Amino acid sequence: MDNIILSGMLKEFVIRHDLQQDKDDKQFEKFTNYCLLKADHYDSFDFEKVDTGACMGIDGVGISIGGVLIDEVDDVEQFTKNQFSAKFYFTQAKTSSSFDLGDFLKFSGTVKLFFGLDASVIPNELKRAFEIKSVIYSRAGKMATLPTIELCYAFPGTFNKATAQATPLIENEIESLRAVRYLSSHVNWRVSDGEELAKLYRETQNDIQKEISFQRHVALPGIKGASAAYIGVVKCLDYVKLIQKENEELNKGLFFENVRDFLGINNPVNEDIATTINSPDERDRFAILNNGVTIVAKKVTPSGDFFKISQFQVVNGCQTSHVLFKNKDALSSDMYLTVKVIETADVDLSGQIISTTNSQSLVVKEAFATIKPYHRKLEDFFAAMRNSNYEYYYERRPHQYDHQDIRHNLIVTAPALIKSFVSVVLEEPHKVHYYYGTLLEQYNRDKFSELFSDSDYAGLYFAAHHLASKVKISIASTPTMKEWAFHVSLLVKKQIAPLLSKKSNLGDRQFLSTLAIIDKEFKTAFDFSIKIITDLNLPLKRNRDPEVTRRILQSLNDKQFPGGASKFDALGVSGKKTFAKERNARRESRSIPNKNIASSGGSIAEVANIKLGNGTYSGIVYEINSDDGIIKISYGPYKIEVEKYISAMTYPEIGSRIQFSANSGRYIQMQ
Repeated sequence: MDNIILSGMLKEFVIRHDLQQDKDDKQFEKFTNYCLLKADHYDSFDFEKVDTGACMGIDGVGISIGGVLIDEVDDVEQFTKNQFSAKFYFTQAKTSSSFDLGDFLKFSGTVKLFFGLDASVIPNELKRAFEIKSVIYSRAGKMATLPTIELCYAFPGTFNKATAQATPLIENEIESLRAVRYLSSHVNWRVSDGEELAKLYRETQNDIQKEISFQRHVALPGIKGASAAYIGVVKCLDYVKLIQKENEELNKGLFFENVRDFLGINNPVNEDIATTINSPDERDRFAILNNGVTIVAKKVTPSGDFFKISQFQVVNGCQTSHVLFKNKDALSSDMYLTVKVIETADVDLSGQIISTTNSQSLVVKEAFATIKPYHRKLEDFFAAMRNSNYEYYYERRPHQYDHQDIRHNLIVTAPALIKSFVSVVLEEPHKVHYYYGTLLEQYNRDKFSELFSDSDYAGLYFAAHHLASKVKISIASTPTMKEWAFHVSLLVKKQIAPLLSKKSNLGDRQFLSTLAIIDKEFKTAFDFSIKIITDLNLPLKRNRDPEVTRRILQSLNDKQFPGGASKFDALGVSGKKTFAKERNARRESRSIPNKNIASSGGSIAEVANIKLGNGTYSGIVYEINSDDGIIKISYGPYKIEVEKYISAMTYPEIGSRIQFSANSGRYIQMQ
């Protein structure tokens, strides 16, 4: 690849996403799909969802309903119960530095086949997407408008005037797709060359810095957690420039943290906004007729009336923003919008702003599940385990770790954690392919299966993810097993970590014991799990069938206890031995002399058996010794004694979260 800038980005991308085992062309395909789809579908994008394998003519298919990428027919049914909007994305990526018109025409020809009626001519790699498409059109009565179709051809060269001579031929080809009645509201195409791909990649990292004229602004009084806050008015024309991408499309990634997706131009409220915009007598009153928008940014640099805003999200005002963008040709220079800009890197303040400014909404997006206080507990737990060399980072808020040198496979998102938990703890790996919002809705109907319940021990989520992560890494050398990764995770759990269950009342000591067993016995259990699935000779694409999960578990049970002698006994990893080890570990912990043992959540936990490097940490208060001025806190699965910073300070409440500093092995409460 001749493009030095893009080559550097691609190399960084490959390392961060652990794609070194892929061939160069496949790496570029994944890079292209990521650049084109990730920013607008932050929580639902997945390489596997859009990848088309060895399909000729198309390298990626993304089907979006209401802003969520879907690859399951069951999810389509869930997302089309009410009025909906749909969008089809098709990508083709070529590593050649020159644009090839013939390749583009093959690409568009395959897209036309996809929208035909004859399923027999559809490549196998597109069969599922074709079925999803058919279901979407069968529910046309609930479509807010006909779907949009996007075709994007990407290559690392330059699409200049010479290559642009192909435009009339491409337009003629696309026009034949536009001419199909009742198929689409728009069919758009574009060629993303090296320069545009580089800009799109920066946008996926939320690496955006824009300047805006912020007239008649005032600084708000100091706010705890915010470096600065301002309120003022911005010309609507300038605001539209702020929220659009370099290619002048709306940057939907800026609105991920809104409670509601865009409700459509035909929504009554949005119709009123559009009417005001298009009315010569009312447009100059727009600023007082509209509630305005709220922007949260990592960095705000004012210079007179001009503000540079970096790494920002529009956390309130999704509807207003979309309507302004869709009506940008009708905007006049005398139209203004009220804007609040808040500079903060505090994810808690950001979440509070999002929750408060959207309190009028009755429809809460699944992404807002991570605003719950429980996710702070998870983040703290994961942070504590990094001191025990488990390098995972729980991402409570989108883009939380974008600008830190952390490999992508170490960042754990809520959707990823749900998959691990559902497969390992809830033992239903056949469901993990559903959109995580669907899983939240299904499991949270019953308090006994609730995800992210306040009563859940955080170590359950950590251990489930650790086990699933080890399986994912190990299974990379066996590509044919990739679709069974979550089933393998369940099999490994059943052999060596049976306490990973909501019913087990897992506590700190049992968690640490279980984690140690996972690390020690993993390979033997993993190899045997692979053998079980291989021996069953299961049909392809049956990993979503609950009956197949039952068969796999039955096979494990049959092989584990043949004639009373377990094969695992010979290997040293039987379920019986696992329970025995954990029981002995618990007995041993009670007999160790000179250990300060404290009860925590029904479990036995060793106090201060971890040494922290100098720095600042957070933990939960579980006991207070006022005579000695000692506060005992839970730091992940560990217990630590913290000294009061000032003797006159008021003691915190049991269960509250406090910060403390570590200095040469001494832990002191921070003010």
